[in-house]
Amino acid sequence: MNVREVLVPPLSMADLEHPLPSRFAQVAGACADRPAIIDDSRTVTYAELQDLAGRYGAFISRHVAPGEPVALCMRTNRHVVAAMLGALMAGRPYVPLDPAYPADHLARVVRHSGAGLVIGHVAEDLAALAGVEGSAVESVTSMDVLEASGAGRFEARPEAAAYVIYTSGSTGAPKGVWQDQRGLLHDILQYSQVVQPGHADRHSLLYSPCVNGALRDIYGSVLNGATLCMSDLRREGLRAVLRSLTDRRVTLLHAMPPVLRSLARVADGPICPEARVFYTAGDRFLTQDLLAARASLPEACEIYTGIGSTECATLYRHWIVPRNFVPEGELVPVGFPVEDREMRLVDEAGQGMADGEIGQIRVCSPYIARGYWKDEALTRETFRPDPGRPGWRCFQPGDLGRERPDGLLEFLGRADRQIKIRGYRIEPAETEAALRRIGGVAEAAIVPEERLGKTSLIGFVEPVEGAALDGAALRDALAQALPPQLLPSRVIVLNALPRLGNLKLDVKAMRTMLTDEGRAPAGAAELPDGYMALWEKVFKRPVDADMALEALSADSLELLELELLLERDLKVSVRDAIGPEATPRTVWAQAVPAPERRLTRYGAIDDRLNALASLMARSNGIALDPDGLVRLHNHGGSRMPLMWCFNQVREANALAAALGPDQPLIAMRSLAGLYTGDRPPPHEERQVAEHYVGIVLGRDLPQRVVVGGNCQAAPLAFYMANALALSGHGAASLVLLEKLLPVPYAGRALILFGRDSRLHNPSFQFAEPTAAWDRYLSRGQTALVDGSHGKFFDRPNVVSLAGALRAEIDRAGEVGWLPESARRVVLKVAGAPDGRTVVHVGNPNEVDLVEGARSRIGIAIHALGPEEADARPARVPDLTVPLPRRVAAGESADFEVALPPDRHGTGRYVVSLCEEGVGWFALLEGSAPILG
Repeated sequence: MNVREVLVPPLSMADLEHPLPSRFAQVAGACADRPAIIDDSRTVTYAELQDLAGRYGAFISRHVAPGEPVALCMRTNRHVVAAMLGALMAGRPYVPLDPAYPADHLARVVRHSGAGLVIGHVAEDLAALAGVEGSAVESVTSMDVLEASGAGRFEARPEAAAYVIYTSGSTGAPKGVWQDQRGLLHDILQYSQVVQPGHADRHSLLYSPCVNGALRDIYGSVLNGATLCMSDLRREGLRAVLRSLTDRRVTLLHAMPPVLRSLARVADGPICPEARVFYTAGDRFLTQDLLAARASLPEACEIYTGIGSTECATLYRHWIVPRNFVPEGELVPVGFPVEDREMRLVDEAGQGMADGEIGQIRVCSPYIARGYWKDEALTRETFRPDPGRPGWRCFQPGDLGRERPDGLLEFLGRADRQIKIRGYRIEPAETEAALRRIGGVAEAAIVPEERLGKTSLIGFVEPVEGAALDGAALRDALAQALPPQLLPSRVIVLNALPRLGNLKLDVKAMRTMLTDEGRAPAGAAELPDGYMALWEKVFKRPVDADMALEALSADSLELLELELLLERDLKVSVRDAIGPEATPRTVWAQAVPAPERRLTRYGAIDDRLNALASLMARSNGIALDPDGLVRLHNHGGSRMPLMWCFNQVREANALAAALGPDQPLIAMRSLAGLYTGDRPPPHEERQVAEHYVGIVLGRDLPQRVVVGGNCQAAPLAFYMANALALSGHGAASLVLLEKLLPVPYAGRALILFGRDSRLHNPSFQFAEPTAAWDRYLSRGQTALVDGSHGKFFDRPNVVSLAGALRAEIDRAGEVGWLPESARRVVLKVAGAPDGRTVVHVGNPNEVDLVEGARSRIGIAIHALGPEEADARPARVPDLTVPLPRRVAAGESADFEVALPPDRHGTGRYVVSLCEEGVGWFALLEGSAPILG
């Protein structure tokens, strides 16, 4: 008897009309006592998994608003699966994160996704996010979730967003791909129809849940009553994973080709003795991989392969490779059409290709991903409607293919990996396969190198354990088997090739890798006239062209000055060539033409602006001007913006992350490092500051901002605050970090200095470091932050700085000065009994009008004479009443005020609003200030 068919009917198209948790509840009810998950600590039954998922779902529903995502920064164990199911029960999409990924990547994903809650299994899972995800994000552990009480509201729907998976970034900046529950179920339906998981099956999981390939493993198992056997390849290692595949009696094995190669190399026998299906996709499946799989797997094991992408949300071609199939070339075809997934080959203009021609793959289906999370423009550009078929959409994954006469598709790699050398179109896979055939080579990759307008191939290889390889010998061996156009110019041997989180080779990392083998040998690069003179000018001593920068003891400011001089005088950029082991000769060998700069000329400071634009190119922020001199971080944040002048671009990136996504940061750079003296000339600082303010005022700047700067940037912050005030905007507060300017400042100011500043900064080595400051700060305060000179933007000090700045922004919003642009009002008056009037004050500004006792804002009343027009006369008012109470931004209030004596006997009065001694408010349309 087939138990699966009796207890849990196979998935069908009818299941797509219900949310995914409905199917899981059906499976959990029928298989309550059967094992659902085996992880590194225990076996979990379906009943236990359902209970655990329900507790996660209840917590998520209470802490995450409908439609908003929850981030899961969790290790590969039962809790991450329960949290995924719980999020789907609650109707909230989940964003899977791998705690092993770099902190900057995790922070960027959390900020971009807009997740308000991050769940980690244990506190260590959240350590990488400490202090960088922003104060608006709540972080909890599994224990916090399980100890919480309270019911949840489950709102799962087929059309609800299911997940947001961020791509690895191997083809550009990471993007969040989202899918709904119906599309996710369709993927598992298609997979289940081929593999047919059942109660007797044990399904492997070798990948992090943040990898798209893990979806079929997890849901294909728990939605069909199978047992999910979880492993962590990176933590456990290949040999431990091989043992667990055998000990757990895994029957459905999923491994990408690179992982298959690694497992096969270290295995003493079959890599999965009880496997009935081996599923591989996600990378090119080579003929030698197919032969290795057949040799390493049980004879009866079927091999299932195909091709897909994160955006396609499943495979668009697949097949079970027949046991007698012998590939004709280096690559195994990726299969035949998939139901509800139409694939076409098109040219660059979108036209169809003739039979046998290479074309770009286009996939059309109603079940591909819904788009890119929080990026409607890119979604519209990338996911196109399919004309004539409502609900169908098309996507081009950037892959190349060729259809064989028998209907099989040959996957030829990514379009962006195609290389043309001396008129030949090169496919890197051919050279990579030839390298792998050489004894001792475990893995290989080919990367194109552009130098002086010429393209060449660079080979990277990883040796098998214990093998000693020589790059020159490998190249000589290739020369015996490959035509000249396929031969790499050199081969670099690495202990291990870099890999992405999904275990694919990281081609981008290899392209930018700086190794001794990858640099030009001494004497290979001719050095231009004047090149070494620039080095000696910067370092102020003789410099050998083959001396490593590490031996030169080069500091960051010296390297910065060198980079700018080379860009200015020799028109080259060496930004990506500088590293501890680089030499002047190898730096020149990797120089590329400097990008052209479009700058608004500004007199004598043009060279400084060019240099600043080059430096700010490293910022993560959005450029507010064509040259990128001023950058906006945390776009969309609702708080009062912070304008901050930094001495290093990395400081801006660090502070933006620590401030959180709700706090806009407008960043610009000081002139630090661009002068050989102690500080730049004040007139140039003032010109640069005014240039920055001009850029910002050209955008939609709020009426008030907080302005600040640290150390050498403080003078520019001071000049910017004054320039804003003169332009009608207000610096609600001027914040200076570790710098006091002995120049009186009229507005609110805050001076910050580090707890350890007295030890490291001579400016603070006094018995009372702040004793004389009140002579220069009429409305100033001081505060301590963690850190010392040069360390304020390092973790965890930057968290302390961000907290102090957020607190000051809140305080400045209450008491900061009123900018001229905010002195606008709607005034209406009406008569009242006993010689009084009702004054209606409407505040259309972004700034509160504070009560007159604190702000000196007053209601001014003139008794008009017979000859005076219906307007405020140019004389002192007959009566000025302090504004009785605050009128918040965008709100209005009515005040009853006694009229002054009618000394002219006309019975006419005009009412105005003023800021005593500063200026009068402009009356906006709708005002009626005349009484009588």
